[in-house]
Amino acid sequence: MSLDPEGSRSPSLLAFGAPRRARMRKMAVGRRLVIAAALMAGVFVAPTQAAAEAPVAASPSCVEPQQATFVGGATAPWQACTSPTGIIGIEGSTAVNSRGTIFMGVSVKDAEGRAGLARSRDGGESWQRVALPLPLQDLIGSMQLDPATDRLFYTSTALGTSQVSNQIGYSDDEGETWRVTQVGGHPFEGDPIITIGDVHQMYVGPPPAGVQTSGYPNVVYYCSLTPLPSLGPFTKCWRSFDGGNSFQPSSPVSTFSQSECDFAAMVPGVPGSNTQFLPDGSVTAQLPFVTPMRGVVAPDGTVYQPMNACGQYVVGTSRDAGATFTWSKVPNARIDMNTGVFADQQANFPGCRETLGFAGCPEVYKGYGSDSLAMDDNGTLYFIHSNPQLLLSVSKDGGQSWTQPETLSAPGVSTTVFSSLVARGDGELGLAYLGNSEGSKDWHGYMAVVKNADDPSRNIATALVSNPDNPLIPYRCCGSSTGQNLDGSHTDYNLFEYGGVNIAPDGSLWASFFRDTTRDPNNKTFALYEITGGHMYPAAG
Repeated sequence: MSLDPEGSRSPSLLAFGAPRRARMRKMAVGRRLVIAAALMAGVFVAPTQAAAEAPVAASPSCVEPQQATFVGGATAPWQACTSPTGIIGIEGSTAVNSRGTIFMGVSVKDAEGRAGLARSRDGGESWQRVALPLPLQDLIGSMQLDPATDRLFYTSTALGTSQVSNQIGYSDDEGETWRVTQVGGHPFEGDPIITIGDVHQMYVGPPPAGVQTSGYPNVVYYCSLTPLPSLGPFTKCWRSFDGGNSFQPSSPVSTFSQSECDFAAMVPGVPGSNTQFLPDGSVTAQLPFVTPMRGVVAPDGTVYQPMNACGQYVVGTSRDAGATFTWSKVPNARIDMNTGVFADQQANFPGCRETLGFAGCPEVYKGYGSDSLAMDDNGTLYFIHSNPQLLLSVSKDGGQSWTQPETLSAPGVSTTVFSSLVARGDGELGLAYLGNSEGSKDWHGYMAVVKNADDPSRNIATALVSNPDNPLIPYRCCGSSTGQNLDGSHTDYNLFEYGGVNIAPDGSLWASFFRDTTRDPNNKTFALYEITGGHMYPAAG
């Protein structure tokens, strides 16, 4: 899957979506925004015979390729595999630019104290670790690419620095050089004095009518749980109208606060928590945290911002570039922590009790996931969440109403975590997630292509990314009690919060996964996670 000197793919790869790309060439004199939109519309087709006749080659470093199957067991014309990077990392947000360069977050610090990115310019055949500037040094980092310009954004929490607010950087040369600015920490603009936020989410899109940008075509949106990492207690969003050179708060108040949660009951000792009692006597608890997920922007500039509102998922709609939002619930889309299951995991799941904030317990970790909302070319919205399987809700009216959640995860998968999705065309989705089966402590990586996702009769083609007897994370999920930086120092934070799945220019899917290299059944040693690319592509034949 090598690139020629001008960055184009081989003719066999260009044939995958070629008619639409031919039209793109006629737009060469237009805005790059239009070109990029056409590019995104031309990738990843439905699993049809035509796709099988014009296959995308597997990554040259493809390991343990697996055949995809439809629900029911029939063979699907897709395969998936892993592309090992040899790079230790956590926080693996993913991006693929128009040249096919693949990026995954690394975060773990090198000997000079620098976090980094994993980058491949040859379709996964080789990977390089790209060091980030020191202001972006914290382990909790997230990445976003603007497909219209290929500008790469990265942000990290300001913990361990002298800063009182988070930093955002951008690169226009695939990570070789960066410009870094501050977001938040401006009380005179309505910010708290300290805005060391967590659970960062960035996304980019065109401005709505009446909103002007300066020196850059799109608006950059940033949201985080703030003012304190993990604790909040509210989410606040900022916007940049100059391509990430400066940020201003969306409003003088929080974008969504804990006080706006719809609490039904109380857990003794946990103020503000929402509980329900189940028929078997166990209790489901919703802890009072407000955490953002990555939003999407429609072609007309309408912003859709998903949020975990104390366990109830909501989506906010803004038509003024994030200045104001109207919030609506996604019905029965909740993150319920079953206290009985949680107690069992603490007793029997290796390392669960020792991880920071019990985040290594699947019952807690299933609430993580940044890329949960996507929009196809028809404007249909898709929202996924894990509870405990991977569930899909659909809205065809701009988030005003949603279908009831339906299962997307593969048959036999009982619990899913670390899920991401991407959408394009007429109801086509790409998925990536970790899953395990009832009674197993092993966690496998899965990727899927969904056709007609907006219809209950949707077709789902799913594949493992590694051999069934070689799980990415055996014995435990989804972190360890301690971690280790590349300079040998240890940290009590060793968790992968950010994932992501993206469509490459050749139409294949790339996602970030992690492989536990220690394979420690007791989770008593620090874990070393190798960031690993997941690749899904049309099968030959």
